[in-house]
Amino acid sequence: MIDTMHTPDERSAPSPDVVDGELAAIIGEWEQLTSEEPWHVDPHRYGADTLHATIRAVLDMAVWGGTDPFAPERLVRTAAAHGDQRRTQGARSDELLAEYHALRGAFWRFLKRESGGGPEAIAQILRTDVALGIATTVALRGYHRSETPAGTSWESVMLRQVSEASLRLVDELPVGRSS
Repeated sequence: MIDTMHTPDERSAPSPDVVDGELAAIIGEWEQLTSEEPWHVDPHRYGADTLHATIRAVLDMAVWGGTDPFAPERLVRTAAAHGDQRRTQGARSDELLAEYHALRGAFWRFLKRESGGGPEAIAQILRTDVALGIATTVALRGYHRSETPAGTSWESVMLRQVSEASLRLVDELPVGRSS
């Protein structure tokens, strides 16, 4: 869903449903899995690690069921920024993919520990997998942003990604549907 009625800042605000303790738990799992990897960020040189915003956007889509209409756009924009930041840091594209592999592991550990099992746990895992698949694809797009053909605006690329992500989420997620 592309929103033309709100400013980018309004669309970028995290969902109020995101609980900072859960965000911290997933970041903690990710840090355990990646403590020796090359993508740790120097905040003085590169700014805040954009992966944190990406994790929050995945949480908006996955754990809380994707009920926020701006969540797909936040997911796309934060993942693209994350890929762009990793390229700026000199990370290779395979390292970006390895980072998302570790992130999947962190989400799996978190959901396994925190969910009580049952149908909702399975739905959360499915939503997480779809959201992380979208984030991985868009992060690679952000990583290769500098290769965007001349005459193509980055904003049009982002809007197309938002549209495609929204359609994929509607098609693949059991949000608002009876099982």
